[in-house]
Amino acid sequence: MKRGQVEFLPYLLIGLVFVIGLAIFAVAVTHIGDEVFDELIGNEYFNVSDESVGSMTQIKDSLTGYADQIVFFLLGSILLGFIALAMFSDFHPIFIVVFILFIIIMVILAGVMANVLDDVKDTSTFEDKATEFTLTNQVLGAKFPIFVGVFGAIGVLILLAKRGKVVNPV
Repeated sequence: MKRGQVEFLPYLLIGLVFVIGLAIFAVAVTHIGDEVFDELIGNEYFNVSDESVGSMTQIKDSLTGYADQIVFFLLGSILLGFIALAMFSDFHPIFIVVFILFIIIMVILAGVMANVLDDVKDTSTFEDKATEFTLTNQVLGAKFPIFVGVFGAIGVLILLAKRGKVVNPV
């Protein structure tokens, strides 16, 4: 077992916490962004031409979709990184035990983080804006621990398939 294999696992956990934090931040920023753009469109100094109003409306309408896609892409990258870690790791029984314990910790933490995100989305201020995050709501909602568990199980299966001392990717 290489020393760097186990040291990489906490970074996956930090990545999951970062994605949840980013999702909460994205909901807040897009909510504030909508209010700012509404004020700018209604302001007589910025509302000079139809072109400026059209540009501001286009940015306002696409801001939520872009933020939603960024959160979804980052989460997918972290979960695929979990699979990549399993593919490029050498088989060792101790590493399998550490990997499984880490998956259990990640599933528990994913459940807690999903509840925190649900509490933020249920506040009256962010409720309307949070429903516009379609990809994020599908993945980071109640199904988030299931996604983490499935990707973890796939990682364990990949590691168990390498019992023949294969050091190349599967």
